[in-house]
Amino acid sequence: MEDLMMEQGLKDCYSTEENFSTNYKMLNTLDKGDFSVVKRAFHIPTATTVAVKILQYTKKYASHICREARIMKSLSHPNIIRLLHVVQKRKTTYLVMEYASEGDLQDRIFQVGTLEESETQRMFSQIVCAVQCCHDHHIVHRDIKASNILIDCRGNAKLCDFGLAAKVIPGQKLAGFCGTLPYCAPEVFQEKEYEGFPVDIWSLGVLLLFMVSGNLPFRGRSSVDVRQQIIAANFKIPPHVSSDVSNVIIELLMINPGRRPTIHQVMRYPMIRDSEACLPPTSAQVFPGTPNPSTVRTKRVITYKSDRNMSSCNPQEKLCGSLQAAKGGSLTGSSSGDTL
Repeated sequence: MEDLMMEQGLKDCYSTEENFSTNYKMLNTLDKGDFSVVKRAFHIPTATTVAVKILQYTKKYASHICREARIMKSLSHPNIIRLLHVVQKRKTTYLVMEYASEGDLQDRIFQVGTLEESETQRMFSQIVCAVQCCHDHHIVHRDIKASNILIDCRGNAKLCDFGLAAKVIPGQKLAGFCGTLPYCAPEVFQEKEYEGFPVDIWSLGVLLLFMVSGNLPFRGRSSVDVRQQIIAANFKIPPHVSSDVSNVIIELLMINPGRRPTIHQVMRYPMIRDSEACLPPTSAQVFPGTPNPSTVRTKRVITYKSDRNMSSCNPQEKLCGSLQAAKGGSLTGSSSGDTL
């Protein structure tokens, strides 16, 4: 029924632009996977740099592509990557998004080792604000990780890649493995349904520990080893980490999802509450109400990087369909790597 509704709503989700090839000049490839390719592009009429995710449009994946576009269109927040326009051309779908210059959080951590606690507090607070926006709209991201946190030219964090995201109704549960293994919550490995929002909370805990330690907390020689560590919540917090941050990590990484805080409770933690990061200076920037290539005005930039870990979703899981993990990122539909 959900897929049928998605199919019927495609006209509201997409538009056709006959002059797309004329208005956009495709530049270098930013990321490429089995099912999508992301290119840096130049919007000639406004002299604006954007990122364009290119997906092969097929009936099999139509509802998945439309779901991702609808979710992104429904979210408007300074710390969430903005979808500016969706264009359907024959068998190819183009998602035109913000573009920025400072790469992703994973690369930042790999470059510096660990972030200063002040920077961690500022950026993590921005990420929490973005997740709060998602949860307030009944959206579970399901793939929160460092490579899906992009950094704009002013150093602000921006949540991206909603290829695995799901919109849930109150009381609805999810089922099956979905996400990136080292960031996955213990309950996703069980053969029963689970609440969606606590999964994002767990991933935030993994991310915060990664930011202050420079290492993912759950590692092993095999996926089985990693899974066992996750199920046992076997992690260590470096001694240099302050008690304020340590306490947050411990509460986010509770094995029992019912004991994890909600995103609104996380917002009340001192390290989040005392931060002004939830209102970054770039939040005053105005975006077009109805994204259109002729009115794109964004100057922010995004860089898509390959992830060191594979994202995937159980092929039997209703909300994700039968997509497989793409190289370097979340499942994002199918793509033949088209260029204009």
